[in-house]
Amino acid sequence: MYVDASMAARAAKERQPRKNLLLAATIEADGLKVPVRIRNLSEGGAMVDGSALPRTGTLLTLTRAEIEVGGRVVWQTQGRCGVAFDTSAITVDEWVSGNRVPSFQGHRGQARVDAIQQAVRSGGALPAEPVPTAAAPDLANLGTRLVEEIFHVRELLDRLGEQLIDDPHVIAAHMASLQNLDRASQILDHLGAILGADDPAAAVDAVAMQELRARLLR
Repeated sequence: MYVDASMAARAAKERQPRKNLLLAATIEADGLKVPVRIRNLSEGGAMVDGSALPRTGTLLTLTRAEIEVGGRVVWQTQGRCGVAFDTSAITVDEWVSGNRVPSFQGHRGQARVDAIQQAVRSGGALPAEPVPTAAAPDLANLGTRLVEEIFHVRELLDRLGEQLIDDPHVIAAHMASLQNLDRASQILDHLGAILGADDPAAAVDAVAMQELRARLLR
């Protein structure tokens, strides 16, 4: 029992710091591919939320633009789950941008430049530089970026609402406005889910807000 407690304490201490953010991604598991949002992230794992998440212990692939990594669900509850990655070779900044950063012998950034210079001096092989990406292919990810922006605006509204409801005077004087703020946040959440869904029509049918669903299907 003492050994287990010690190991748990060591694991908690060594756990990489998580960065809170909101990124659109997809999870593929058991033959299904569903949109999710990455809520916090480290090089070793992430917490995601979504309407349909795999069970604890499920092997999956988490994808965002050109970033793709295998992992396993370590917990799942109330529309959220924790994912442990099979590799920690992808940085948080790469997840945020959705693009892999060029590396050389495992080095990135200035360390990569230094490693290349060392290779030149020693007569070693140089890395093949990536071909510059043309501007046009970026438009292929425009839909994903629009979804991210929608969820970002929703997050801003949620934070504003949380601040406002801390003031009882604001609640008393602006209850109707606060309710509209919450309604706007819910609409953005549904719109983001629809735009990011593989089957938008089915996603519209699943919208719980009857007035919004009626407007979308009119």
